[in-house]
Amino acid sequence: MTSPEYVADTANDDRIGVVQQRYEGSVYLRPPGGGTEWATAPEALRTLSPEELAQVRVFETPVGRWR
Repeated sequence: MTSPEYVADTANDDRIGVVQQRYEGSVYLRPPGGGTEWATAPEALRTLSPEELAQVRVFETPVGRWR
């Protein structure tokens, strides 16, 4: 299993997403932790800063049940 690819979509206010698929000149992303998928152009993507990547890890970390 490969690790997820996280990017920022500069065409959509630097919205952070997980790459789901690359198809016919578009990249399909979904928000970290789940949500509605969207498409953008490959040239609109940039890599995440270390701070943004730390934020993504918070979104993707499962929360345990309260005891």
